[in-house]
Amino acid sequence: MSWAKRITLGAVAGCLTIGLVACPTAVVTVFIPDAGLEMAVRSTIGKPLGMLTKVDMLRLRQLDARQRNIENLAGLELSRNLSWLDLDTNNVSDLKPLASLINIQYLNLDSNQVTDLTPLAGLVNMDGLSLFDNQIGDIQPLVTNAANGGLGPGDYVILDAETLGERAVNIDIPILRDDFGVNVILAVPQGD
Repeated sequence: MSWAKRITLGAVAGCLTIGLVACPTAVVTVFIPDAGLEMAVRSTIGKPLGMLTKVDMLRLRQLDARQRNIENLAGLELSRNLSWLDLDTNNVSDLKPLASLINIQYLNLDSNQVTDLTPLAGLVNMDGLSLFDNQIGDIQPLVTNAANGGLGPGDYVILDAETLGERAVNIDIPILRDDFGVNVILAVPQGD
């Protein structure tokens, strides 16, 4: 083997050993398993073809992903600059990929399959949250969010009045309203 090939192979092996930090030209690809979410991301960043990269995901500031039959949010956790996210009318149930999106200011999850709000507790920059037409009974994570410096005066939360548990109605909503100044809107489905 020639010296040039040995040096090249050595450099490649070194990059693999040291990792991506030492090799700035290395591209980190991103896999988004949900086709509807991938299409929304591609449409927003203007990249219909080719591999999605971590840099592409960081370019996202706003994402309108309404009515795309999205079930899985995996991959979205890399969109750390995302401040506006609309997921209205999908089939999302697991919000864990949103937990690291600390720059989120507006989040619409209307008409999904959400039951657990725990991943939203740390999204302290959020000032608008819509959760109508889900199966949410427990809103304690929203109180935690407010207590951590998130939701506060002038911010709003829209909830489905029909699914809330007794604690949410009698304890958590009054805390959000009275102690933190959050405008809690209880919506009722049409026809009720």
